[in-house]
Amino acid sequence: MSFLAVSLCSLSLISAVEAGTVRVTLSPPWTLELMEGTAAAQQVIVDAPDVVTVHDERHDTLPVWDPNAASIFRGARFDQMATAECTAAGTLVPGTVRIKSGPGEAAAYTEGKDYALDPFWGRFGRTETSTVPEDKPVYVDYSYAKQRLDSVVLDASGNAVLRRGTPAMGVVLPPELQAGDRPVVNVWMPGPAAALSEENLFPVTPGLAPALPASSDAAEKLLPNTLRKLRSGEKLTLVAWGDSVTNMGIWQVQFVAKLKERFPKADIKLITAAWGGRGSRNYLEAPAGGEKDFVRDVLDPKPDLVVMEWVNDAYLDEAGVQSHYGGILSRLRGVGAEVIILTPHLVRPDWMDMKTLKFDEDPRPYVKGLRQFAPANRVALADASKLWCQAWRRGLPYIAYLENSINHPDARGHALFTEALMSLFPEK
Repeated sequence: MSFLAVSLCSLSLISAVEAGTVRVTLSPPWTLELMEGTAAAQQVIVDAPDVVTVHDERHDTLPVWDPNAASIFRGARFDQMATAECTAAGTLVPGTVRIKSGPGEAAAYTEGKDYALDPFWGRFGRTETSTVPEDKPVYVDYSYAKQRLDSVVLDASGNAVLRRGTPAMGVVLPPELQAGDRPVVNVWMPGPAAALSEENLFPVTPGLAPALPASSDAAEKLLPNTLRKLRSGEKLTLVAWGDSVTNMGIWQVQFVAKLKERFPKADIKLITAAWGGRGSRNYLEAPAGGEKDFVRDVLDPKPDLVVMEWVNDAYLDEAGVQSHYGGILSRLRGVGAEVIILTPHLVRPDWMDMKTLKFDEDPRPYVKGLRQFAPANRVALADASKLWCQAWRRGLPYIAYLENSINHPDARGHALFTEALMSLFPEK
């Protein structure tokens, strides 16, 4: 049995509940022990991951394995592990894949000779030495574990109870709590596991101060023309400029709706200029008159306000941000636009060189660069990254907000962008 010591500045697991303190002790494989004050300890048994076994999943053809393609797009995917565009990484049960020439007990092909397999990303494809016919179907057996988010609560009577979440893939929602429930810790099941570890446990910190102010004077100082038009009802042209996250068309629609709610006279024309899978440099360098044209799409509408969202610029370091974004800012201000830079959401931890979902500071040099660039150039910064980093303190693994388990936020994740944007504006 191991006690998970936790404080508000470490990966602790002591969660203050109202006037008392709840201690959570992990006893592998699946037992949590809760103690509140001097009350007797209570045990809660967490359900193991929900493993699903699939037989005879038909694929009409088996594509060629392309080792040079992005890992999320090599070969075919296991259908039941699918998320928005790919598969939920890490959900395949190791050693369970069997690719066959027919259903049932048909002959199985050999991994390494007939097909390549990436068990982490759930992708497979035909090799150069394969005996799998190019124009024939294959049938696949495999097992995977659905993702799940449970809540351990003290109910209205003070009893420790597990509220079980609904197993899902990609968009994973916490369970509905009942009247009187006091959440203590959420349990994140990202895939198959033999036992719980500290990485599964997300303490709920009651009374946590917001990462951003509810509203500020940033718009008064940095977005005066935008604020004037919102208040007066004069037409405001807003360009949302970004990558695939902006191309989803969610955060900017939420943002406009919230602006109109706060400023009832607001008359806003929203233009979205977005390019999935590309960065801002690609947009700037795209040929004039093509599908993407920076001058035509962003500058020619003479925007009053441009909001920039570029998670695909995260390859930039601090110096790169200063150089590249300085040029962008000059061009935007050249047409009279005011600018908001929206810091990006969190993506898969391994894509950010992190081994945990629980951290308070964004590790990416790009984000540090944005936080330096904005005040130095009097640009409004909507720091959504801070809200994403605070999610774990609220008991929520941020990756559950990614509909593809990789890099595309669901509606809740987009709402964090909107919250960050609205924090720049006064209440009226």
